[in-house]
Amino acid sequence: MENKALIFDYGATLDTNGIHWYYIFKQEHLRYNNFLSDEQLRDAYIYAEQTLSKKRLIQSSDNFLETLLIKVKLQYERLYDQGVILQTMFHINEVAENCYHIAKQNILRVKPLLQRLAEKYRLAIVSNFYGNLESVLRDYDIRQDFESVIESAVIGVSKPDKKLLLTCLERMNIKAENSTIVGDSYKKDIVPAKQLGASTIWIKGQSWKDNPTFTPLADVIITDIMELENILL
Repeated sequence: MENKALIFDYGATLDTNGIHWYYIFKQEHLRYNNFLSDEQLRDAYIYAEQTLSKKRLIQSSDNFLETLLIKVKLQYERLYDQGVILQTMFHINEVAENCYHIAKQNILRVKPLLQRLAEKYRLAIVSNFYGNLESVLRDYDIRQDFESVIESAVIGVSKPDKKLLLTCLERMNIKAENSTIVGDSYKKDIVPAKQLGASTIWIKGQSWKDNPTFTPLADVIITDIMELENILL
């Protein structure tokens, strides 16, 4: 693929290699309270995300551990309010730190690949995030690899709205047909990118719901982000 720009999603693409963040939280919650059901944990996850979309609880200076501490606290509060657990069952620090470590290990794994890609392509990120992605990337020491970082909380719309990707393309002064989009969500990443005329690489992983079976808009399908080595370099 001889494209000039390589535009990544962030969450569940770069930091979990295609695994939706719900499953990371679920795994760590069950480590401390193994009786929790999938239904209860999904409800707590949704509650936390909806709360964060309505209230500016995360500051632009927060790194990902600080972000996770807020998210896990909200999840536990929901489980407590629903009568599922007691406050003595809260393991906010442990769950948040474990999740942070998982993300960090994934970033460390992909970091050398990003550096090699940055030598050949203009890299960018377009992500649904909380307004602190710049701080998260600096904390993980990968901000310098990306020419542009576009996130939903700053722009005011969320993917699959094409405005996010269009904003990135405009800031980079590049046409969609000269870019490749890499993301874990077929609906939020691949569909809008292809509609704009970009090439697409879908990381088919463990999604929030079952992955679609008909995916004609994905030019390339991978199951491990490291496969980009053979495809793009």
